[in-house]
Parts: sequence; C-alpha cells; structure tokens
Amino acid sequence: MKRLVFLSILVFFLAGTMSAQEVITGLQVNPQVKNKASRLKSALSVPAPLLLPFFDDFYEASVFPDPNHWSDADVFISNDYAVDPPTIGVATFDAIDNLGRLYEDASPFPYQADFLTSQPIRLDSVFAPVPRKITRADSVYFSFYYQPQGRGNEPARADSLVLEFLAPDETIVTIIPADTSEVGGVVVITPADTIVQEGWIKAWSSPGLSLDDFYAEDSMWFRQVVIPILDSASFYSPDFRFRFRNYASLASIILPDWQSNGDQWNIDYVYLNIGRNLFDTLHRDVAFADKAPGMLTNYTSMPYNQYRANFIKEMADTLNLKITNLDGDDYNASYRYEVSRDYQAPFKFYNPGNYFIPPFITSGYVDHQPFSRPAVDFQFPVGTQERVFFTTTHIVNTEASLGRKENDTIRNVQLFANYFSYDDGTAEVGYGLSNVSAQLAYRFKLNTPDSLLAVQMYFNQTLKDGNVKKFYLNIWNDYFGEPGDLIYSKYGYEPAYEDSLNQFFTYKPDSIIQIEEEQFPNLIFYVGWEQSTADNLNIGFDMNNDASANTMYRTFGPWTQSLFKGALMIRPVFGKMKVVGIEEPGNSQTLKIYPNPSTDGRVVMQLSQSLNTSGYLTTIFNSTGKMVVNKPFSREEDLSSLPSGVYIVRITGPDGSVIGRSKFLINH
Repeated sequence: MKRLVFLSILVFFLAGTMSAQEVITGLQVNPQVKNKASRLKSALSVPAPLLLPFFDDFYEASVFPDPNHWSDADVFISNDYAVDPPTIGVATFDAIDNLGRLYEDASPFPYQADFLTSQPIRLDSVFAPVPRKITRADSVYFSFYYQPQGRGNEPARADSLVLEFLAPDETIVTIIPADTSEVGGVVVITPADTIVQEGWIKAWSSPGLSLDDFYAEDSMWFRQVVIPILDSASFYSPDFRFRFRNYASLASIILPDWQSNGDQWNIDYVYLNIGRNLFDTLHRDVAFADKAPGMLTNYTSMPYNQYRANFIKEMADTLNLKITNLDGDDYNASYRYEVSRDYQAPFKFYNPGNYFIPPFITSGYVDHQPFSRPAVDFQFPVGTQERVFFTTTHIVNTEASLGRKENDTIRNVQLFANYFSYDDGTAEVGYGLSNVSAQLAYRFKLNTPDSLLAVQMYFNQTLKDGNVKKFYLNIWNDYFGEPGDLIYSKYGYEPAYEDSLNQFFTYKPDSIIQIEEEQFPNLIFYVGWEQSTADNLNIGFDMNNDASANTMYRTFGPWTQSLFKGALMIRPVFGKMKVVGIEEPGNSQTLKIYPNPSTDGRVVMQLSQSLNTSGYLTTIFNSTGKMVVNKPFSREEDLSSLPSGVYIVRITGPDGSVIGRSKFLINH
C-alpha cells in the first residue's frame, strides 16, 4: 500500500541578495502503512463471491481497502490526499508498496506500482427478486471517479492509471523468443519461454497529467467514467473481477534526493450494477465531501491551561463544511452537530432545521449558511485537567441516501494535551531548505506564561537516510513580527524517528525555558533550526492546514515568509513531560470484557450487576477517539471485523448515562 506521499517542487527566489530555497518533497516511508502492515495477512482472506451491486466510496479512513470488497492492499484509503472528492474518502495510488516503501523495481522509467483488485463478483446472475441469468439486455455498466495528483505529485505523461476487466475463462499467452548475448567474453543463451496469464483485458486508461491541466479541461476536480460491459461471453461469469493499477516513475538518478514517492492518482465512488446506461452519472446520495473541521481558530491542538487563559478568542466563530448532492433532484435534508466530552453523552446540540439541497452539478457544494458555515456559539468547558478531548459529530439526514449512510456522518476530535500544533498529524509531503546555514523558524503565541520542556518534530524517512544531518535546535523571541533574539541554540540534534503511531520524536533543550513577558514580549516565541549542510532535512508537511503565515526562513538575508501553504509538523511541549494523546479511561468496576486480549474479536461483555439492559447501547472507540461501533448492547459481541489495536468500550443507558467503561485489546 503506501503512504508516503508526494510532491516534488523546487522554488527559487531571492532573499535580499542571497539565494534561498524552500523545497517540498515526496516521502520515503509512510508510517501509517508501516504500523498497519500486520493487518495484511488476516485482511486478505478470500470471501465468497460478491453479489451485485458492487459499491465502495472509501468513506472510512482505514489505510487499507476493505477486504470484503478488495483482494489486495496496495492503495491508501484516507481523507487527506484528494482535492474536492465526490464524497469523503478516496483510494490513492502512488509509487510505494504495501509496507510504505518504494517498490524494488522503482526507476526513472515507468514501472508497475499499485494494484486495487476486486474480490470475485457474481456477474453471471442476479438473485432477487428471483434468481436468473444476467444477459446483455440487463445493461451492465461500471463507473468511477478519478483525479490525477490531488494534493500529491503529478504523474508524468508517460505514467498512467489503468482499468482492467477479468475474463476468467480466457488466457493471454506471451512468447518470449530465445536470445543470445555475450557477458564478459562468455556467450549466454537465454532459452525461449512462454508466459500464460489470466485474461485481464484493458477497459480504460489515462496518461499522467497535472491537476491544473486536468481541471482546465472541463472545470472539474474529479471526472466520472462510465463504461458498458457488453461482452457477455468473456465477462458474465461467477468469478468476474476488475482491477485498477498505475504506472509510476521516479526522478532522475542525477537527483537522488528527489527519488521518493509520487505520481499520485485518486479514485472514488466505484459502482457496478445492472439496469444502467451511459447517462447514469447521477447518484441518489447526499453526503459530506470533506473531513470534519476543528473548532479552534489558531491551532489544531493546544495545552488545556493555555486554552483556559483565553478560551473565548481561541474558539472559531464558524465552521466550513462541504455537503454535496450527487443526484439531479433537490432533497429535503436536516443537518446537526453535537459535542461530547471524553466518552460522555453530548452536552451541546446545534440544529438549524431543514433545507432543500440542490444538485452539485448545478449548484456545487451546499451554500446554505446554517449547513455550510454552521455557527460556533459556545466554548469548550474549562476545567483543571491537564488533558481532555471533545468530539464533534456532524450528521446530515435525507431520504436521498438510501443504504449509503456511512458518508452522512463525520467527526472531529479536539484534543487538549501538553503541546501546540498547527498540523493534523499526517504528512502528505516533506518540507526543507537547501542551503548551508539556512534557518527555519515556526511562530507560536502563549496566552499565559509557561515552561517550554521540549520540541517534538516529525521528520520523514528518506532514501538511505539522506536527510540525517546534524542541525542547531534554535529558539527565538519576537521582534516586530519576525524572529528576534536567539534565546537558545545548540548543535548536535539530527532527524530521528519513533516507531509508533504518533511518529513525533522529542528533542529536549539542556534546560527548561520559561516563556515569560520579560524575555518573550507578548509571549511570542519561535522554534526551529539552523542547518550545517545544504541537505534537505525533510520535516513532515501537512497540506490540509495552512500555517504559512507563521513559517519563516532565511539564509543570510532577511527573514521571509514561506511560499508554501501547509503546516510544519513541529510541536512545542509545555507543562509536564508525559505521554500525550486521548486519555483512555481505566477499567470500570461495572464492566468486564473477556477474553482480553482477544485473538479473534469475539468477546463477552459482563456488567457487574444483573440489570435490565433493554435500551442500552454499546459504543466502541479506537485509539484516536473515532467511534467504530455503535449498536444495541449484547452480552456476546463479534468484533472480528475490527483490526488489531486498543479499543475503549462505553455502555450507556436509555437516558444517555454511562453505565460502564472499559479498555480491551484485539490482537489478530
């Protein structure tokens, strides 16, 4: 699969009389994929052939494709890489494998990279309302949306995205003729060979191009492809499959530092069914088309004590939501959001009523302000905790969605821990400077004096550790909107990596630095580095949040604001040095889960008292705070579909009160 990803852009410009370079590069390793690679073995079991219709809109940011639909795990499923997709979540093709590393045969010439292959599909018969054979008269069509590049690196013209259909009863025979060559004075004879392959037939392809050129063709960020499947003899089979695959290429070997992941393609809304036609391009679906926004105005996360000191100004006034109607008719819809603290019942409800949502093809995303720009007319409650999180759940309801309800709900988890961040924790690309003695400074502002303990940084791993070069860790105060006095500087730090889901590495100064008005006017400070070489240090760069106004760099001339819109993955740590993240509740005395850990996901949930559980709900959250299960309570649960990991279970009563909470582990 992958998950590194992206760009190869080099910008030159003058800073005073000196030349300075900012660079955005692709990633060599994708930590999300690396940490989930252990899922592959259990995820790729072959289920019984699927029945029509086949549909997947990749709504869940699950890293790997759903094994119930797909037989391989090369592509990356996320909400981060596409620009204005039809609905939330896409499958991203790139240049790296399912371990998050470049393919072994990666080269500057186009090479086969990712596959996305469906499980077998019963394209021979339908079984409702009565079983019967499928014929050409049933009008079988296949459709999907695609986009080159997205927020990544544009595929070169020689690269491509290809769609193929499997003709199970056909084979393709390739004959390789004999060859004679001379190696070191020795004649080498390569015998003739015959390769017999399954009958994969190309149905569609697109050459590589930039997203700007793609958009210029018809003013659409995603394009829908509709393909008839007319060859009943070849494809109307009980074992029909289809697959997408892409060809990628690396930068020239003359520029080895640029040989990293790239050539991205995004696909969405894959749909195969009977009773369709070439003009069946509309879908009865009203859904969210982007992930849930945060509710803070300046940061994606901050210490709770810093929020308390100025909580009114730290809250956003409004949110930006993208809601789409993929059909051709208006639909009466309701929208609401609700906010809960930790794992408790919601305490805030926003419900602006109903609105008839017009089609995207005529009106674009919903522009009804109570839906698209909902007001934030509250503040997160303040308390004395050092760590707390709030979950905002957005829900759109309409009669249009039929069975496609998953993309009608999105969530944002607002964490207050012991660090400041502008990023969302995912690096789409890497950022760096390419001059000796170049300096980078990242601006932050406190609301109350505090103790700076450390700086966390997320550096991307590069080919052969090309970015592991020593640097100065620097901390400045502010001087009229740019770095002023150098308060701390020490040489000897270098990019390092944590083998964990967070992936941030902690760099500690020699002593605690007090951020106070006397030394730091207006409590503004900058953290960053000075390079000792011209090598790109390749810090993680989040393309979904923009902190460029707080990003400064220079060589020997004046400080310059970054030209790249995005957020560096640098986080200053305050207060107490401790593990940050969503706080997991301790095991409740009223709920016991066994076996724990579970090797197959089948568990018993035992409440300590014999209670009438009618109306009780079981809600399960993963380690990031995302709700993955919400269903009526049952003593015996089959959670085998959940991947390995730590989960929090919450049992609530009919009135929303928490009856029991516990933590358990699935270890497939």
